[in-house]
Amino acid sequence: MDSIKALLIFVCLISAAACKEAPDKKKRITSEMLLEMNKKMVAVEANVIEQYIADNDLEMQKSGTGYYYRLDKRGTGDTIRNQDVVTLAYTTRLLDGTVCYASATDGLMEFTVGRGHVEAGLEQFVQMLQPGATAKLILPPYLAHGVSGDGNKIPKLAIVIMDIEVLEVQRSRVSP
Repeated sequence: MDSIKALLIFVCLISAAACKEAPDKKKRITSEMLLEMNKKMVAVEANVIEQYIADNDLEMQKSGTGYYYRLDKRGTGDTIRNQDVVTLAYTTRLLDGTVCYASATDGLMEFTVGRGHVEAGLEQFVQMLQPGATAKLILPPYLAHGVSGDGNKIPKLAIVIMDIEVLEVQRSRVSP
């Protein structure tokens, strides 16, 4: 979490430095500047996650969109696809180990893939799984709850870890 605080301080310092110039020399924040700042934030988040993985001796793979995952048990049957209704047992925690949500206390998670009602990274990842699969997933903020958190237990800019088990998949009647 200290790395995320450092990132926020870094962003604030960059913004403050831009504002300290003489009024006639103030730089206008451009989309290119915002894009560059976003790239730096993503790189810092990736470094924090990779350090966590190394510190905890985890073997994880990185997806093309930036989440990290480990498949602990393969499921059976067809792979989950868009519009399927998925039921998961899960535990969601922060990097410091704080449990935010868990099916044991909060109930099972059920959602329709492709509707955007869960973390983007989770929705992407489950489409690699079959019923019965178990896995660990680490989501950077931009694939989890973003800049604002969830307004409840997940803080702003939080990296989240999810342990999931696919309990049931109700197949969509819509063609893929």
